[in-house]
Amino acid sequence: MSTPKATVISVNFNSGVYITKLIDSIDKNIRNSVDEIIIIDNNSKQSDKAKLKRLNKKSIIIFNNENVGFSKAVNQGIKLAKNNYILLLNPDCILIDTSIKKLIKTISENKTIGACGGGLVDPLTNQIVPSANGRPDFFTGIFEFTNLKKIFPNNAFTKHYWIERNSHILQKTEVSSLCGAFILFKKSINGQSLTFDESYFMYLEDVQFGIDINKLGFKVIFDPNVKIFHHGGKSNDSKYKTVLKYWYNSRKIFFKKNLSQLQGKLLEIVFTAEEHLLKTYHSLSNTPNE
Repeated sequence: MSTPKATVISVNFNSGVYITKLIDSIDKNIRNSVDEIIIIDNNSKQSDKAKLKRLNKKSIIIFNNENVGFSKAVNQGIKLAKNNYILLLNPDCILIDTSIKKLIKTISENKTIGACGGGLVDPLTNQIVPSANGRPDFFTGIFEFTNLKKIFPNNAFTKHYWIERNSHILQKTEVSSLCGAFILFKKSINGQSLTFDESYFMYLEDVQFGIDINKLGFKVIFDPNVKIFHHGGKSNDSKYKTVLKYWYNSRKIFFKKNLSQLQGKLLEIVFTAEEHLLKTYHSLSNTPNE
C-alpha cells in the first residue's frame, strides 16, 4: 500500500524570502509525498507579493486583500486542499531531511490520531524550540500566560505546559497540542471537517486546535525524532503594540472557552489588570511599545 499524499498549507505575511527556501526544501526532501502546495498571503507588502507570483507554477497562491488572521487563512487553505492529509508549515520553516514521511505514515495507519508533529530547531543555535504542549489550566493562565513566568521561570505550571522542558522525550508521545508552525493533520475525521477556530486572529489557535481534536476523541501525537528548522517570528511584521493586542485578546478568548465561567472571569480580571499595569509602566518609563 502506497503512502498517501499530503497538501502543504502555508500562511504568508511578508515572508516571501523565506517561503522560497521552504518550497525548495519540500522539493528536495518530500516532493514524492506532497503533490499540492497552497500559500495564503495575508496582504503582504507589494515586493513580497511579487516574490510569491513567481512561484505560481509550483504552488496555488491566494492573495487576500486584507490580513484576515492566521486561523481564517489556514481554513481557506483547508477548503481548497484536495488531500485528506494537511501539512501546515510556517513560511520560515525549512525541511532538513525526509523524516516527515514518518509522520504521514503514522497518521495514515492509525485511525485514532487526528494530528501529529515533530520538533522545531533554531537554525542559528541548533537548539530545540519547545513545540509540544500540555493542556493549560487556571494556574497555567496565571504563571505562564502573564509576566509572572519571568519572575518564576521554573514554576510547575510552565513546566507542565511546555512538555519538552519538563522531560526528555525520546519517543512518540500523546500531547494536548502542537505549535502551529508545524502540524500534520487530517482534513476531516469521520466526515467532520477539522478547522481552526476563527475567534483567534493570532496566537493560541494551535492550542485550541489540539483541544478540539481531543474533544472529538482523537489523539495529538508528538514525535521527537522528526525535526525541521524554524527561524521563528518571520511571518510577523507588525508593530509590537499591535502584536500585543492580539495576544491579550487571544488569551482571554482561550480561557473563556476552555475553563469554567468563574475561572475564565477571574483570569480575565488578572489579564486586564496586567495590561493596565504594563501600559502604565511603559508610559512612565518612556519604553517604546509600538
